[in-house]
Amino acid sequence: MRKVYEIKDENLIENILEDVEYGTLAICNDNIPYSLPLNFVSINKEIFFHGAKKGKKIDIMKNNNHASFSVVESYSQLPSYFSTDTGNASPATHMFKSLIIDGTIEFVEDYKEKANALEFLMQKYQKEGGYKPLNDEMYKKIINATFLYKLVPRLRSAKFHLGQDYNEERFTRVCEHLKQRGTTKDLRTLDLLIEYRKK
Repeated sequence: MRKVYEIKDENLIENILEDVEYGTLAICNDNIPYSLPLNFVSINKEIFFHGAKKGKKIDIMKNNNHASFSVVESYSQLPSYFSTDTGNASPATHMFKSLIIDGTIEFVEDYKEKANALEFLMQKYQKEGGYKPLNDEMYKKIINATFLYKLVPRLRSAKFHLGQDYNEERFTRVCEHLKQRGTTKDLRTLDLLIEYRKK
């Protein structure tokens, strides 16, 4: 990873985990990788997932609890001519924030921990509320029937590619093109390019 793109600020990392709706969990059995997209919630740096109690992923995790989880927050794609007028294709790129978490899977059996994690999931995906909290007795049967597991992190590695290494000429040209194209994503990307230029 290029050092200029490396992010170590824990608040910025947690912000990605709060904003991104799903990630990809990679597990492996007998040297055969298996990855699956999942929604999730981060609680005290641990990543919680829920699902059925049986299935391929559960069998794999019982055999090998090592896992890697990745998330990406995607921003604007930049055609090569956003950076140069020479006709060179190589400056074409994509702006993004990404995070990879390596660690081990643990199955969650404690009822209170399960209810707490499921409450955090609801708060993440139904921010407007409109439901009874998960500590209500009405959920007891559902919570007992729900399989919950978590990734306990060993290493977290974040990368933000937001033009931090651009020289003044390229930065100005890219910003002008983003303004001109002017999609909602472009304007958000432009704000981030300016923000990380100041860091």
